[in-house]
Order: sequence, then C-alpha cells, then structure tokens
Amino acid sequence: MDDGKKVINLDSVLESLGPYGRYNLLNFVLLLFPVLLSSFYECGFIFEAQEQFYRCKVHGCDGRFNDTSWINYTIPTDSERQRPETCRRYASLNTTILQCSPDEFSTNQTVPCDSFVYEEGHSFVKEFDLGCKEWKRALVGTVHNSGMFAAMLVTGAISDRFGRKVAVGIASCASFVFGIARAFTQDYLTYLAMHFLEAGLGGGLYPSAYVLAVELVGLKQRVIVSAMCNMTFVVGVVLIALLAWFVDNWRTYILILYSPAILVCIYVWFMNESARWLLSKGRREEAVKIIKSAAKMNNLDPRKLELDALADPLLKPEIQTGDKKSQFSKAIRSSIIWKRLVICSFLWMTCSLVYYGLSINSVSLSGNKYVSFMLVVLVEIPAYIVVVIVLDKYGRKKTLIVNYVTCAVTSLLFAFLPRSDWWSIALYLIGKWSVTLAYSSVYIYVSEVFPTNMRQTLISFCSTAGRIGSLIAPLTPLLSAYHKSMPTVIFGVMCIISSTLVLMLPETRNMRLPDTIEEAEELSRMKTRSVASS
Repeated sequence: MDDGKKVINLDSVLESLGPYGRYNLLNFVLLLFPVLLSSFYECGFIFEAQEQFYRCKVHGCDGRFNDTSWINYTIPTDSERQRPETCRRYASLNTTILQCSPDEFSTNQTVPCDSFVYEEGHSFVKEFDLGCKEWKRALVGTVHNSGMFAAMLVTGAISDRFGRKVAVGIASCASFVFGIARAFTQDYLTYLAMHFLEAGLGGGLYPSAYVLAVELVGLKQRVIVSAMCNMTFVVGVVLIALLAWFVDNWRTYILILYSPAILVCIYVWFMNESARWLLSKGRREEAVKIIKSAAKMNNLDPRKLELDALADPLLKPEIQTGDKKSQFSKAIRSSIIWKRLVICSFLWMTCSLVYYGLSINSVSLSGNKYVSFMLVVLVEIPAYIVVVIVLDKYGRKKTLIVNYVTCAVTSLLFAFLPRSDWWSIALYLIGKWSVTLAYSSVYIYVSEVFPTNMRQTLISFCSTAGRIGSLIAPLTPLLSAYHKSMPTVIFGVMCIISSTLVLMLPETRNMRLPDTIEEAEELSRMKTRSVASS
C-alpha cells in the first residue's frame, strides 16, 4: 500500500488480541490433544511389538511334567542372560520314543528349534509365532518409520495448499481408521501394511497441529507454545509405557491408543482455520472474520485491533521473487552451502538415530523396562527448558559440541563398564539428556545457517536425512545379538564424528537470519576473518 494508509501486520494484531485469552486457551487445548495422540502413534510400536521371552518346545517333555527341571538337560543356557537359549536345543538321541530323560539328549550337539513355548499373555510375537525371527519384530519399527518418511512428503503439501486444520483432520482420521484396522489383522503382512498406511497418512498429525498452534500467537509466545507441544509429547510417551505396563494384550493396547483419534477427527472441522495461512492465500476477509470472533471471545472490542489496516508481508509484491531457478542454481554452485548442507544433514541424522535408538533400546536396561523407558523419556522435559537458555548464553557451536561429546562419552562408558543399576541407568539418562539438547539445538541452528529464499527447501533436505536415522534406529537392537553394547558404541562413534564436524560450521548467536545466499556465505567468511585476526 503506497497511498499513505496505515498498515499493520498480523503479529501486532495477535499481540493485541492477547495470547492467553479464552479463544487461544480453548484452541491450545484442542490442539495439544492431537499432539498428545501423535506421541502414541509415533512411539507406540515400541511396546506394541516389544521383545518376548520364549524357548524351544521339547516334544516329549513339554506338557508331561508339572516342573521344568528337564530344561537343564534339553536346552542350553544363555550364560549372558541366565535363561534358556531361544533358538537351539540339545539334539535327541532317540528320535522314535522320547521319555524326556537326561540320557536321551546329547550335550555336545544342538539343533534349531522347530516350535516354541512363549510366555503367558497375548503378545504380538506369540500370536504371529515370530520365535527366532527377531528381524520380523524389528521390521515393524522400520516399516512404521518408513510410513513417517512418506508422510513428510505429503503433509506439508496438504497443509500449505488446503489448510492447517484440513491436514490435522486428514491425519487424525487416517490414524483412527488404519490404527483400529491394525488391531484386527490376522496375518503379519496385513499388519505391516496397516502400519505403513497409518503412519504414511496419519504421520503428519504432530507437525500439522504444531504449526496451527504456533500460528495462533505472535512472535514472543512462539517459544512457549513450542515448549508446550514438546512437553505434551513427552507426557504422551510416558502414558504409553504406563499403558503397556498394565495391558498385556497387544490388540487391546492398540484399541486404547487409537480410539481417541475419532474425537479429533470430529471436532477439528468445527475449529477456525489459521488466520496467517488465510492471509498467505489472499483470503483476507475470512482471516478478519476469524480474528473478530476471537476478539469477542476474549472480551475485546474488534475495533481496537484496527483490522481495516491489516496486511501481511507474504502478500507484498516486492518479496514475490520470480527468480527461483536462478537462486536454486546459485545455491548448488556454492561450495560453502554444499558443505554446510552435508554437515547439517549428518548432524540431524546422528541426532535422530541416537535419540530414537536410545529410546528403543532403553527397554533392555536392567530393572523394570517400563520404569527405565519412562525415566529416559522424562529427562527430556528439563532438556527442552535448558536449551532455550544455553543456546543464547553460550552459543550454538559450543552447545552442540559439548552435548555431542557428552553423549559420546556416556554411550561408550555404558558400553564398556559392567552393567549396574547404580551407574548404567544414570549414564543412559545423561546420554538421552545430551542428545535431546543436541536435537533441539540442531533444529534451531539449521534454520539460521541457510538463506530465507532457500531455507525451507534446504531444511527439508536435512530433515529427510534425519529420517534415515529414525529408519535405522528400530534395527539397532538386532546388533545386541553380536554384542550387547554394540548399539551404544555406534551411537558414541556417530556423536564423536558429529562434534568434530560442528567445528567446521559458523557460529550464529546474535546473528540476524541471512536472507540471501551471499549473506549465508558471509557467515563462514566472518568466522575465517575472526580466526585470522586472533
């Protein structure tokens, strides 16, 4: 507008509207509920397809005696776990009639199991008879995360084109339909198909609800809203462990987790769309109508908001660049941008692999696996609070290096020290705390080292690399079959490499966001000049 009229932006309107009025609080509650549910759907598979204890079925012995003392001479003992081996038994010398006496079994020769005896209960492993097929159990997590990977490709497009609440509605409905359907599957392949479809179509629940919640408030409240979403997610993961602790039927467990999604699927269509998204689409009248209704709910006179002067930077013609191809070609020709992109992608992948890997492997800690899992998750809450303080006080690079090194040291100590309830869990928790801090820092840092005109594209590339880490994480427990500490050794090595790579990146504390490729490159040149001058 160049006719001298007063122009105000949406952030100032939202500040005047008040971040904690009845309208905002009601919408926060309605949006934090799908955030809570998204934690069920992103992490629920950890206990849905959890490890199951089983042993070989010994024909002629099982079912004949009230005691199981015969197991000592029919099945070898796993010395590390102090229980019968899962996949092999001693060969029987008499193959016709088995009386189950010690002299009928060879203690020098073992054979693979052909059938299994499982623990009591209605577990996923037992029902699909996955004895000695551990890779099939681990594949559940990989298929789930593959679906989440696919969701990344479509969620943003749906949200940007059709609206935030539409994306939340589609994700919640898909989660309900395919989640409930999974609880009634009768074979393993159908189960995997339902898992992939549920994650692929419903995996956008968290980012869609998160974006809608953040767009409700102005600039000053976004950090608080982000922290609320992160903490709600953590609470949801703790609830998963509590539910799995008391519900031993995997089908009942799924039904309890996914049934609440129908509520979101119904009420989200009655919610207002994001005013910011409407403005970005040129639908100003609809945005103004929503803001007026919000003002009335907050007992505020809409006339005081000066909505007639409302504009939005996204609609200004001077920022609508038509030279996107030249900007992209300039970015791929920049060695600085390429190096930064590769390093940031590796940092993100490390965080994702270690973060999810530590969560998944926590169920194998000594003591109660449910308590161990909850402790590993709860340590994230103070980490989300601390990261806001340390990033501004000590800078991005120092924060990343210290946390990567801390995670590496604790992971390697956990791997090579004898297991003990006194220090093993403590080391594990410190490692999870550190990688949570690093993960939060990487997300912020990556948005600060790339130019505005290419930021979303380059961040999406890094995020995609991160998903590779989350795809691999569910498979890391399989490495424990070769050495019980191999997963944490890999985590430690990845963190050491990442801490070294951070040294090659510029510091961005107190630096304004670069708008162009040239300004982004200047960050590295400023670093070089400061080193030379010192």
